[in-house]
Amino acid sequence: MSLLNNLTTKAGVEGEKDVLGGGGALDSAIYPSTVKVGYLSKSGGGALALNVILDINGKEVRQQLWMTSGDAKGNKNTYIDTRTNKEHYLPGFITANSLALLTVGKEIGECELEKKVIKLYDYDAKGEVPTEVEVFVELTGQQILTGLQRITVDKNVDSGEVDSNGRKIYVPSGETRDINEINKFFRADDGLTVPEIEAQVTEAKFKNDWENKFAGKTINRAKGLDGVKAGAPSAAKQPTKSLFSK
Repeated sequence: MSLLNNLTTKAGVEGEKDVLGGGGALDSAIYPSTVKVGYLSKSGGGALALNVILDINGKEVRQQLWMTSGDAKGNKNTYIDTRTNKEHYLPGFITANSLALLTVGKEIGECELEKKVIKLYDYDAKGEVPTEVEVFVELTGQQILTGLQRITVDKNVDSGEVDSNGRKIYVPSGETRDINEINKFFRADDGLTVPEIEAQVTEAKFKNDWENKFAGKTINRAKGLDGVKAGAPSAAKQPTKSLFSK
């Protein structure tokens, strides 16, 4: 059974929407980026993540995008909004899927995996060590425009507990730091988003909207402080034929 079987889209699920949400970190902006590598990882609780490493102006930007729930919740790429009883894709799946659609023209669950050895940080070794992982080989070297946000967050410490997926639970230490977070992907050659392509529009309007909303701004998500909240994804029509192929 393929690890990617649950990374498919289907009719009737709330998909991606173009929504403007409310020391080393880059400023918030849209950056031309190169995918250095994208590889699969699995939590102790069975959740799948795309780990993407981007080269942005010579700086590595790394992010882990959780694409499915864990074993306890059925390893799904969707969740039910209890307020509306509507099914939505997990935010991490939406971002990972848009990266695949906007670069290689197919969904992340359709991309090929290949075992490769790459250098990854090991906490026990306190440094990078050669590690065998499942790599999405088609993503390597792809060009993408990345809507990157600069965010102030709490410096967290290990609480000694784990969540339902087997991941460690961290709690605020009282100090803060600035990080970068991938908020949105845009196609490299024309700046279009997944919803714009699905709507078959030709003008990259949302790219300008995103820049007007976020460029140069730092979002505060530190505990107890008000910050800009990212909007939730909503419905996107599922095309019968892929619109992402060149």
